[in-house]
Amino acid sequence: MIVPITDGEAILRREKREISILVASEEVTITHARCPAGEQVAAPHVHYEHTDAFYVLEGELTFEIGREDETITVSSGGFVAAPPRVAHSFRNASDRPARWLTIHARDGGFAAFMRGIRDGVEVEWDISAVPADGGLPASEAIVRS
Repeated sequence: MIVPITDGEAILRREKREISILVASEEVTITHARCPAGEQVAAPHVHYEHTDAFYVLEGELTFEIGREDETITVSSGGFVAAPPRVAHSFRNASDRPARWLTIHARDGGFAAFMRGIRDGVEVEWDISAVPADGGLPASEAIVRS
C-alpha cells in the first residue's frame, strides 16, 4: 500500500499537479511530486555540481538519459540517478498519474529554485543546457527498476 505524503513545504498545489519540499539542506533536497498522465516534467538538461535522482512511488516515469538519449521507463519502486554531466529529461508517458521523490545531492540551489517558482522569482542554480558533446553516456547513470 502506498501512503500519500501530505507534509512538506508547498511549492505547487493544483488539482492534477503537486510539488512539495520534504527536506531542504545544503547537502540534500528532497521533493515529492505528482503529475497527470502524458505530462512532460523536465526538458533535457545537465547538472555540473550535483546528482539528480528520482524514486518512483506510484505509476511510472520515462527518462531520456545520457548523450545517447537512452529511453528508460521506471515503475513504482524504481530509481534513476543522473550524476553530474549526465543529460536527462523525464515525462509521464503513461495513461495514469505518477508520484515520485526527487533527490538533489548536494542541493545545488534546487530548494531556492523551487521556492522561486512558487514566489515568481527567478533563481540561478546548478542547471545547464546539454553541452554540444552530449555530456556523459547513459552508462554513467544508476538505474534500478
